[in-house]
Amino acid sequence: MNTAPVAPTSPPILSLRWKALVALSLLLLVVNLSLVLLANARAQAQFVLHQSQVREQQVRQLHAILKTREHELSKLATLVPGFGVDVSGAGRAAQLAAALASNGVLLEIEWGIGSAYWIDAEGRLSVSWPEGVEPPPPVLLDALADDPERSLCKLVCRGRDGCAHYLATPLLWQGRYAGSLVLGRSLADVLLDFNALTGAEVAVASAAGEATFPVLTHPEYSRPLLRAAGPALFALAPDETLELRHEGREFVLYRVVALTPGVDAYVINEVTEQRAGIRASTRDGLLLGLLGLLLSEGLLLLIMKPPLRRLRALALALPLLAEQRYAALRERLARPPRGWLQRDEISLMFETVWQLSERMERLQRARDQAEAQLIWLAEHDPLTQLANRRRFSESFAQVVDQACRFGHGGALLFLDLDEFKEVNDLSGHQVGDQLLQGVADRLRGLAERGDLLARLGGDEFALVLPESEPEQARRCAERLQQAIAQVCIESRGRLHRVSASIGIVLFPAQGESTEELLASADLAMYRAKRQGPGRCHLFSLEDAEREQLDARILWRERIAGALREDRFELHVQPVIEVASGETCHVEGLLRMRDHDGSLIYPDRFIPVAEHNGQIQLIDHWVVEHALCLLVAHPGLRLAVNLSANAMIDTGLLDLLERRLATLELDPGRLIFEVTETAAIECLSSATRLMHRIQALGCRFALDDFGTGYASYAYLRQLPVDEVKIDGAFVRELKSSREDRIFVAAITDMAHAMGKRVVAEFVEDGETLALLLEIGVDRAQGYYFARPAPLRLDGE
Repeated sequence: MNTAPVAPTSPPILSLRWKALVALSLLLLVVNLSLVLLANARAQAQFVLHQSQVREQQVRQLHAILKTREHELSKLATLVPGFGVDVSGAGRAAQLAAALASNGVLLEIEWGIGSAYWIDAEGRLSVSWPEGVEPPPPVLLDALADDPERSLCKLVCRGRDGCAHYLATPLLWQGRYAGSLVLGRSLADVLLDFNALTGAEVAVASAAGEATFPVLTHPEYSRPLLRAAGPALFALAPDETLELRHEGREFVLYRVVALTPGVDAYVINEVTEQRAGIRASTRDGLLLGLLGLLLSEGLLLLIMKPPLRRLRALALALPLLAEQRYAALRERLARPPRGWLQRDEISLMFETVWQLSERMERLQRARDQAEAQLIWLAEHDPLTQLANRRRFSESFAQVVDQACRFGHGGALLFLDLDEFKEVNDLSGHQVGDQLLQGVADRLRGLAERGDLLARLGGDEFALVLPESEPEQARRCAERLQQAIAQVCIESRGRLHRVSASIGIVLFPAQGESTEELLASADLAMYRAKRQGPGRCHLFSLEDAEREQLDARILWRERIAGALREDRFELHVQPVIEVASGETCHVEGLLRMRDHDGSLIYPDRFIPVAEHNGQIQLIDHWVVEHALCLLVAHPGLRLAVNLSANAMIDTGLLDLLERRLATLELDPGRLIFEVTETAAIECLSSATRLMHRIQALGCRFALDDFGTGYASYAYLRQLPVDEVKIDGAFVRELKSSREDRIFVAAITDMAHAMGKRVVAEFVEDGETLALLLEIGVDRAQGYYFARPAPLRLDGE
């Protein structure tokens, strides 16, 4: 059961639009993320830089506030005489105590003084204010003891009791040291001033690393943060910060080392808003990037949709080229716009496909015409327009088959023109061709519908009467002779007329095989020719037996005598390079010299030699003589013909190998020509023989190319270097368009396979010019020279 071939299923595709969209999205996403991350990194760097600047400024401000407090205490110390105290008297301690008791409230309210002390010249604490206040810190007393006459400023923390700023100011009387007034002021005021100035929370602790903060601003706010920071807070280096997130708010903590000897400060800056600003900026950047991404993708989809639709239409229409539906393809594709604003690469592609379809359509029409011409040329004789031997053989076989099947009789008339060779010799082939065309026209006019008329080659014609009695066939032959006798061609003052010898054979009575019937008709034609020109003869079995026997015996003796008496000759004809006009080699044409000195052409003795087995001796003589000619003429390149028998003759290869081994000869100077019919009849043997001979260095040419039924199919398989176009396609080249198409097709095909092309039967310069235009490589014919003998030295 025959099933239609299933077209392969195309794999699914991902549209170019989506690929571009994905690629652009990834690109924009990477770019946007990079920009957002870069902006975030810059914001973080700015934040860190800003915090560093804030930290430096706050440290300066804290020290500045402490310095300012110290100056204030120094100025306050000068107010003691204003209290009415005589520091020079013996009762100065009691007077100072009384003055502090009466004016201490003013000191506390106006100046924030929390304690006051008088240290006399002997270093004794004589006055303490207010009552019950703790004595000055030992560190201060020790310092005063070491240098009582120097102003001292100490910031002292006493555990949970807090921290105070102490200033000891020496007072002089009459140039002598009278004692030191010590004023103490709570550090809380300093921290509150710092908080009011900077907005930062601050805590003070001992530098010993105790986890207690005697003084801090807003304890209810600061203490939980300090607890959350934990031990990491006390391990901070001077240039380090600690970031803390507490109850949804963010803080930066840092340590001021040695605010004064033995005391560190810890500053807390809230950065919630700054951090939120950075996050908001990052979020806004991401949103803007996402919005830009969506807008870009939408714009891309909008821009790419029309061109991709056009590309898809083009992709779906292109298979129409393979289907040769060119007009349908152009209908499906809109004609490209002409305006330069509308044109783009896709428009250029459309134009290219449009032009390609038009060109392919023209080429297809030309190819169809050429194929039709080639088919017609393969089945017809280009000179007479009649069916050729191939077409005749096929049609004649069908006619004979129908006659056998339905039991009716028919007749084959085989015609051969009398003395036609003399017309070619006297006036040339051109006049002979005109005569053949005239005969063909006459025969065509007499043939009835259903008859089969063909030119079998040379001056031979055949007419098949599908239904005919013997007497009807005779009368038809007489009419044909009368019509042919009326053909008259005048050339150069000569008037040429011809007659025809006609052999008649009946079928199926006298044979059912086309080959047998053609052979019988040929014998009957020769029988008629012996009776004189313009005669016809009806074939009989007695004629066939006698003719065959006489011919076989006669030609066997004549061929044997010619071989024995060395009456075979090689006449050479030059083969010319068409482009340069130089002779590239010569072809050796076999002739047999008869006893009377006349030449006998191969078409007379080769078929007999092939039939009776003498062809092998002739092939060996040709090869042997060709080698001798090459030795005698060192500059000669020679081509010789081999018969079909040579393709299966292993002795020929042995002879060639043996002779080349003994001769100092370049094998490339020897070319063997074999007809395509002979090569194809035994293709495998011929191919093997050709390869082995080519391995010796010799070359091969395929002769009479274009007449065989399998020329194109087998040309690639045959290892030949040259292709010789049959002369039937060259003679009328200048007047026959069909012949030019055929010769051009053969030339292109042979060149595509790397083979040279040789044209035979070139008889004028116009034909040579056409061959040069077509691209034929080499030419041979009467226009250059007629075949002439080439002798060995001494002959």
